[in-house]
Amino acid sequence: MSSIFGDRFKVSIFGESHGPAIGVVLDGLPSGIKLDDERITTE
Repeated sequence: MSSIFGDRFKVSIFGESHGPAIGVVLDGLPSGIKLDDERITTE
């Protein structure tokens, strides 16, 4: 499953629908952008 935001960002989610974990790929982010792991985990 993936979503495209504007003409720059693409978010792709992968994993099993009933499995223990999923993953995400973020395309189009500029290098050096820091992500807040704690905020992502709590969302």
